[in-house]
Amino acid sequence: MSKHKAAILTGGSGFLGKHFINGLSKNHQTIYILDTKELNKEIKNNFSTIDIQFFNVNVSEEKEVVNFFNSIVENEIPLTTLLNAAASNPSINLDGMMDSSKFEDFKVLNFNSSLINSLTGSALMCREFVKLASIQNNGYEKLILNIGSDLSVIAPDNRIYEKEGSSEEMFKPIEYSISKHGILGLTKYLAVYLADKNFRVNTLSPTGVFNNQDKEFIKNFSNTVPHGRMLNPEELVSHVSYLTSEDSKFLTGQNILVDGGRSIW
Repeated sequence: MSKHKAAILTGGSGFLGKHFINGLSKNHQTIYILDTKELNKEIKNNFSTIDIQFFNVNVSEEKEVVNFFNSIVENEIPLTTLLNAAASNPSINLDGMMDSSKFEDFKVLNFNSSLINSLTGSALMCREFVKLASIQNNGYEKLILNIGSDLSVIAPDNRIYEKEGSSEEMFKPIEYSISKHGILGLTKYLAVYLADKNFRVNTLSPTGVFNNQDKEFIKNFSNTVPHGRMLNPEELVSHVSYLTSEDSKFLTGQNILVDGGRSIW
């Protein structure tokens, strides 16, 4: 692990946050966590060998993002990496999917909120990261890793949300698919735009991650995956480490799907 590199992680207090931190910790000594939800103290204890700093920042608010970058501009440790994981994703519980919505009934408020949190927030973070990392001129390669989804490239299979004996229909809301497709557009745009400035930009796209969901949902989902199961969150660690290190040199503008083959079926 380099002792002279810092990374930023947005959405670091979420379910996958500790796994993203674990991946980043392989190549960075300092990790700045940006979220509106306080970071679990156990996470800091689990990563006591690195410097984890939490900032209460809403990444969709331009002023808050700019203020954060202004607060770290004089830090001596070179900033080399940005991992954009902040997003809105309807959760699955025993009653089904939260905020399920047929296309004919989608709410403009939810639509705009999802796109602002996922796309506007990621674009703002990229903008300010590029500005600060460019002026540091420390010789390090700069890396941006955006978190997409298998729904960045395929349509939702809403049959997986069906519950036996229930006539209620569940639908992944349209705004999630659009925001995740947009993440790929952001990645490709920046990969070309920054190619001659010592930056690399990629997307990591997981499929559905196991989180003790309803057994019926797990079975339905697993039936759509050639490997026959959901993704275990720990399996993302090595991918994050690889994509935010020199090991992935010459890889840019790519979407790395970690989906057990779901997107090719």
